[in-house]
Amino acid sequence: MIDWPEEIVDAIARRRCAIVIGSGVSANSRGIGDVQPPTWRTFLTEGCTKQGNPAHIVEALNQNDLLEACDYLKSSMGNHWAAFIREKFSTPRYRPADIHKYLLELDTRIIISLNFDKIYDNFANSATEGTVIVKNYYDEDIREAVSGSDRYIIKPHGTVDSISKIIFTLDDYAKARVEFASFYEVLNALLHTHLLLFIGCGLSDPDLRTLFEEYRYRYQETAHYITLASPVPPEKEEIVKRTRGLNILQYDSADEHIILTKSLEELVKLVNDKRDIIAREFSW
Repeated sequence: MIDWPEEIVDAIARRRCAIVIGSGVSANSRGIGDVQPPTWRTFLTEGCTKQGNPAHIVEALNQNDLLEACDYLKSSMGNHWAAFIREKFSTPRYRPADIHKYLLELDTRIIISLNFDKIYDNFANSATEGTVIVKNYYDEDIREAVSGSDRYIIKPHGTVDSISKIIFTLDDYAKARVEFASFYEVLNALLHTHLLLFIGCGLSDPDLRTLFEEYRYRYQETAHYITLASPVPPEKEEIVKRTRGLNILQYDSADEHIILTKSLEELVKLVNDKRDIIAREFSW
């Protein structure tokens, strides 16, 4: 189980924590035929196979250059690109899992979903009768997510509902940082006003990597956290903390990462107990 630091429990209890969820959260879901949402690499590998394993895509995958591989694959698929995305991320009708339930029960004001599937979005709005506001990186009023009092889901990569606006390739990332600079200002503001907790995320997202590296070197702070499956070598743990300001919380990945789900269940209890104490002592 994850030993949750008091700093995280307190920040969530006071709704000063923004939780960032990645493909590791969606991977807990199941759809028609008991299929799981693919990880980024799985999606690219299956697409590469579908296209007959072109040498340049295979080489990019072997070199772990997923952005370049994604650009190649999109170009190779042409008009079939949108249909392939829907086939993998929408058509199976993925059902929410326990991990989505516990994330909602933490009742944070902001969830940042790096996933362009809608598993958590649909679940949260169904459970709250449509009161959770979903904001994409291209929405003009994205700034209200920082200053507003409502519950928000922020989508830095867009949504499967608007495939032409999904940020998925090397070219997409480059264009977005120029054309939607105000969105990245919002993310930067959250870095300074909230504690960020990454769940089910990797360390490779280009936008977040750049933001965190700038944040770390400019302010010399290590205020944020990420859950990662063990073992994480001490050398990697140190460099992630030093270069990105992220503290790593390790957990055992056995049995399809069930410990992460159980740890979140425990976190819900810790946060509710903390909120009771805060209310009793009037220490908001």
